[in-house]
Amino acid sequence: MTLNARMTVTVAVACVLASTVLYPLFNDAQWFFAGAGAVIVVAAFGALSRLRTLPVVACLAISLLGLLLYLNVVFEAHASPIGIIPTPASISRLWDLLESGLHEAGRYAPPAPMLPSLVLVAAGGIGLMAVLADLIAVRLRSTALAGLPLLVLFTVPITMKAPSGAGTVVVFCLGTAGYLAMLSADGRERIRVWGRLVSLWRSGPQDDGARSPARPARVRHAAEPEPGPDTRAMAATGDDPVPTSVVADELQRKPSSLSPARDGLIKKGLIYSSERGLIAFTVPHFGKFLRSQPA
Repeated sequence: MTLNARMTVTVAVACVLASTVLYPLFNDAQWFFAGAGAVIVVAAFGALSRLRTLPVVACLAISLLGLLLYLNVVFEAHASPIGIIPTPASISRLWDLLESGLHEAGRYAPPAPMLPSLVLVAAGGIGLMAVLADLIAVRLRSTALAGLPLLVLFTVPITMKAPSGAGTVVVFCLGTAGYLAMLSADGRERIRVWGRLVSLWRSGPQDDGARSPARPARVRHAAEPEPGPDTRAMAATGDDPVPTSVVADELQRKPSSLSPARDGLIKKGLIYSSERGLIAFTVPHFGKFLRSQPA
């Protein structure tokens, strides 16, 4: 499983765990399964958007489209062709149902009945939270900030003056565990990549003079596309995300010739693309480390 896939799954699990804080608002569990479905769909569409390097806005739009398709299937499938494709009529009915849910949320004191409009509000809110958490943690690589959307969910029961009990402590611990799991997964991946890069960097120069000609060739092959001219050129440009064309100019090569090495490094989690045309090291300050090493 790749770095992005692991983080996508971890963020989705964290969102589902955080959504449990809404349990005092309803008298049944239907809202939870609708919200969990929204999280799964958002994670799937988020992963789909990262198959190619797309702008952040495009990734956001794809995730929101996935959420809209899910809500349309669950709540207005009868008004859509083959039960999936949204139409102006189905979107209008969804909007009316959402407005009704927001109105009824003020009428009913928690725990509220399982009205379709209220389930839509819950599923849509959980889905939006999942969209933001997935975008921030996986696409923008800012896992700590991804806790902000989760925090919004924690404030909802307080705002609605939901009754508290022993279960409140349990769901708070579940939500906190989800957030800590995101931080742990991100930290583990960064440490793993850092160790891999350092060990490969150290092994190459030491083995070249001590082993037979055939052995260093295998070591160099195993290290591809790890630290080499491409990564040194990246490091020479500084620590901020750098355009691929600048790295190509540093190497006096065409940008298209760097595509295989760039794709290999991204798949291994050694670098990432913050937006189209830009690349940066996954491990903070690794460029500084490379610049400190002898050529």
